[in-house]
Amino acid sequence: MKWILLACLSFVAISTVASDSRCIRQNGKCVDWRYNICPGGVARGMCSGDSNRRCCLYCSSTCEWSENNWDSCCDSRCKNAGGTCQVDSNYCSGTYSSGLCAGPSARKCCKSSSSGVCPLVPYVNTNIVGYNGLTIKIEPGFRSYMDQMNNWAISCSVTVYVTHAFRLDGQNLGNTVVPPATTSNHLVGHAIDMNLQTPSGWCNSKCLQGQKNSKANCFINKVRNGGLRWGGDFGTPDSVHIDDGLNRNNKSKWNNLYYLLQRVCK
Repeated sequence: MKWILLACLSFVAISTVASDSRCIRQNGKCVDWRYNICPGGVARGMCSGDSNRRCCLYCSSTCEWSENNWDSCCDSRCKNAGGTCQVDSNYCSGTYSSGLCAGPSARKCCKSSSSGVCPLVPYVNTNIVGYNGLTIKIEPGFRSYMDQMNNWAISCSVTVYVTHAFRLDGQNLGNTVVPPATTSNHLVGHAIDMNLQTPSGWCNSKCLQGQKNSKANCFINKVRNGGLRWGGDFGTPDSVHIDDGLNRNNKSKWNNLYYLLQRVCK
């Protein structure tokens, strides 16, 4: 049985490579075109998998130099309009406009459906505040959970001090945008890190993980039973973390939010 399984896996791997061969022969790479900007352009029908898996065409050193030069010197009209200059065979979540980018005619300005406006919203409530004056930024789809947490904080007599909410990924988003292997919900505005102020004093990560503060336990238990995930239950505990599990429950939505927010929210 073990040899059969290995043979099957080998066959799948060989089949995938074979079906990607047209792209590979042109020094291209098969990728999900929604999350990659390819300076050399994108081609259909050269890769295995569904229609979103396409060939990211080879961009030579001259091509890369030109792309970087145009981006730094001459694409301001597109950038000022909230767009991104790219070859128009690339994915664009909105519409392409001509005449706003340097380079060949195929290099156009992609203006997303959000018009370059970051959709994150600031959040503050009676019992949820930013630590040291932090502005809490969340994606609107996470607001109802924040409101629930505020109600739970009130009923448990605690104040939630948010130390982190939305954050930018630590990668270069200029040319290639790839959702990271660790799909943190912080990257799409659906998570917070926090400490609690309780009647018994300040409750940090050690206190939260120890679960000896009754008011903190009251809040955490409501989080765990109210449709949210508490990081203290993770395989590697992260007791200050709370999220809604979007990265597991709706990976497609997570990907789409990542693609949008990591581009337009700075």
